[in-house]
Amino acid sequence: MIVLPQPEVVIKGLTLPECPRWHDGALYFSDIAAGRVYRLKSDDDTELLYESPDDFIGGLGFLDNGDLIAVSSKQRKLLRIGRNGTEVHADLSALCNFVLNDMVVVADHAFVSQPGFDIWSEPAPGMPSPTDVIHAPVAGAATVAASEMMSPNGMAVSPDGRTLYVAECTAMRITCFTINPETGALSDRRVFGALPDGGIPDGICLDHTGAVWAAVPVAVDGTSFGAGPGVVRMAEGDKVTHVVPVGKGRRALACAFGGTDRTTLYICTVPDFDGAAAHTAGQGRVERVSLNFKGAGIP
Repeated sequence: MIVLPQPEVVIKGLTLPECPRWHDGALYFSDIAAGRVYRLKSDDDTELLYESPDDFIGGLGFLDNGDLIAVSSKQRKLLRIGRNGTEVHADLSALCNFVLNDMVVVADHAFVSQPGFDIWSEPAPGMPSPTDVIHAPVAGAATVAASEMMSPNGMAVSPDGRTLYVAECTAMRITCFTINPETGALSDRRVFGALPDGGIPDGICLDHTGAVWAAVPVAVDGTSFGAGPGVVRMAEGDKVTHVVPVGKGRRALACAFGGTDRTTLYICTVPDFDGAAAHTAGQGRVERVSLNFKGAGIP
């Protein structure tokens, strides 16, 4: 396994940075526990786009018309954030018993993950029960897209829009589905790869070779939980080829390629933590490193 350079810090002072997305020449990301959505401008200054008065804001995505939608975690809704205000895009409470988490949007089809327990409550449970990935299209009602998923979290979509990748945290693997481009229905479930050494994947993205880059905040050693290695690159079939370390005392939560040529990997990090909710006020960061790989697909 090749160890790549450690990233530089771009933004400090966040609470729980997550869900980075490169869109239309800019990086968007959530500060989940602060209920905020930011855009990173070209001068590395941040612009606050939205702040929730009473909820955690998770996964982000963009509709075909350019509208930004965001996961309202505890309210179990998708919000459409526009210049003229914010409105409910979809109410998913009937399909989610606890909280929503991440999301990826392709061709006006939103796929939304849920951990299967209240991730914001402490302490975290043991092994949670299997749960569902939700499909929320612009046209039509939201439905269960995939069931029997083990704490599905970060997701990505291939450049052709035909393959969905899902990080199953408690199964410690990346699972793939074929996407029907017309209906958004998922089929042909298969395992892309399992993380070695008890690594638990969180946010993910793809490169131009079809490999998955996974933020691994936690590694399981028997019954104990420790810090993960950072961000790993995994080729299909369990082969981990590269790692971006994020430094002692910190953990990587999510990643996305960006920059004008999409060779910059942005990484959301927090300090070491216990339990499932990794928010530490004022110590979250967005970091970045230039690589000889090019991002592909969504995010």
